[in-house]
Amino acid sequence: MNTRPALCLLCSLGGIASPLLAAPDPLAHLSDHFAPELADGELAHLRGRYVSSHGISYFGIEFISSLTTAQAQQTAAMNLALSIVQNKPKLDVRVKDEVKPAATPAKEAQVQGAGLVQVVQLEGSGNSSVNQTGIELTTPTMTGHLVQAGSYEHQGDLGTATYRVSGNYAGLQLHSSDGRVLLEQSLRGTDFSRGLLQFNKVRGDGLQTLNQTRIWFSR
Repeated sequence: MNTRPALCLLCSLGGIASPLLAAPDPLAHLSDHFAPELADGELAHLRGRYVSSHGISYFGIEFISSLTTAQAQQTAAMNLALSIVQNKPKLDVRVKDEVKPAATPAKEAQVQGAGLVQVVQLEGSGNSSVNQTGIELTTPTMTGHLVQAGSYEHQGDLGTATYRVSGNYAGLQLHSSDGRVLLEQSLRGTDFSRGLLQFNKVRGDGLQTLNQTRIWFSR
């Protein structure tokens, strides 16, 4: 698989100004400026849309964070996608709790790029903490609750999942009730200039944590 265009796009997630995730209605002020007669060159860097010599691709990003103890498992998921409805961009934000993480890891590949920060902080014994980022060429099934930009919380068996989409942050956090685990996956910074973060902090024994980010493309 040729990963260079995809990684260039991943870099653009962190470095290109875009209003799509800013304010309660991120797309309200785009309606008068987005029209089919605009040239591809003008739209080439619009978040969620990639123009190459092979055509036009639309993409999204999916975060899945999971905490497993000897007694229970809690998983939180968040999807951000851009769809085109009647020649206008539409941002889809979906959140879901208690889904299962992927059974197989993403395929490994040698890539060149920037804009991804992965952090693991472990204290204790018998722990397993993993950060994964992968690129998928097929569109995942969009499930979960469709929500507007904003902040949401869900209390699960092991802790609290927080989802937030604002002008300088889009992502999820999973906090354990005892304060020993913090998982985060997010796009951060003004205009998301700080790129993609996967943060995995564990204090305790016998805990398993997993952060998965999937960047997917579809034509």
